[in-house]
Amino acid sequence: MIPFLAVVSLRNREGGRFRMWVPLILIWLLFLPFVVLLSPLIGIACLACRVNPFRGFFVVWQILSALRKTEFELDQTSTGVSVCIY
Repeated sequence: MIPFLAVVSLRNREGGRFRMWVPLILIWLLFLPFVVLLSPLIGIACLACRVNPFRGFFVVWQILSALRKTEFELDQTSTGVSVCIY
């Protein structure tokens, strides 16, 4: 299953924290029309490169599914950023 939520947390030097929840389902829905419109071109490119289009779709789906439970942190002396994908 692809991730549906990301939590972005920003910290400053004084210890203040700003946390924002980003619903990724909205981003996936925004990308869906572009994928549908570009699917014939992607299919032709897969056939030209001798790649099975269904196998290519499956690999992309696995990569997106592997993003779940990903945590990214960047700390500096004055600020910090943390991103968790659920």
